[in-house]
Amino acid sequence: MSAYDFLASFYDAFQQELDPQCWADFVDRLVKKHGAFPGDGEDGKPLLCDLGCGTGAVTCAFAGLGYDVIGVDNSAPMLDQARERSQTEGIPALWLCQDMAALDLYGTMDVFVSLLDTVNHITNKKDLEKLLRSFFCFLNPGGLFIFDLATEKHFSKTLGDEFFYSIEDDFSVLWENQYFSKTKKNVANLTMFATTDGEHYEREDAQICERCYSDREIRELVEKCHLSIVGVYGDLKMRRPNEKDERVFYVVQRPLIK
Repeated sequence: MSAYDFLASFYDAFQQELDPQCWADFVDRLVKKHGAFPGDGEDGKPLLCDLGCGTGAVTCAFAGLGYDVIGVDNSAPMLDQARERSQTEGIPALWLCQDMAALDLYGTMDVFVSLLDTVNHITNKKDLEKLLRSFFCFLNPGGLFIFDLATEKHFSKTLGDEFFYSIEDDFSVLWENQYFSKTKKNVANLTMFATTDGEHYEREDAQICERCYSDREIRELVEKCHLSIVGVYGDLKMRRPNEKDERVFYVVQRPLIK
């Protein structure tokens, strides 16, 4: 069982500081600034695929902004939560259990997004290249791939070699973090406890590995895959990144067919 499988029922509470609408609104601004395409969704809506969608909180926020949405995640329990959310909110959405580095879709999208440092979880550079190349099959010409990356400041300073914990009534997470500057790898060793009856607790130990990508690495990969970076932004703001940012957002475009 992965950490995300175990935490699925409690993930939204664990991420209670996250504002899904804020993230969706920011990405929507990027789409409107850099996108110029007719929507492929119902009634001309832009068709958006959220890679690493988790419990679907941000995905459903996109639906509220006028997108037709598809969510992709490799955790079935997380998708169960997403499916329940969309049914409760009356949002028509398709949820697919897939590895985002091995996409297998039945059509093309106007927009792909991958948020909350999901791309950092792709620790093998060849897998990230594989994802970028897949957009020539699944992203419409002129379409956008928008993703964020946690910065080295986030890994080395904010997380570093620190210990974190979150203790709630029905779950607890103990998190020992290590960042390896030479390999640019971040390793989080988690010990988690959860209960459904308030008396008996289940324990799960898991490890989450992420990779810090430099701007140069991203630009080289995007160019190698014959895509274009049309915008780079820092920390959910419509400005260029700086050294204080915890996250950097890239807007990648598939060239139009001439």
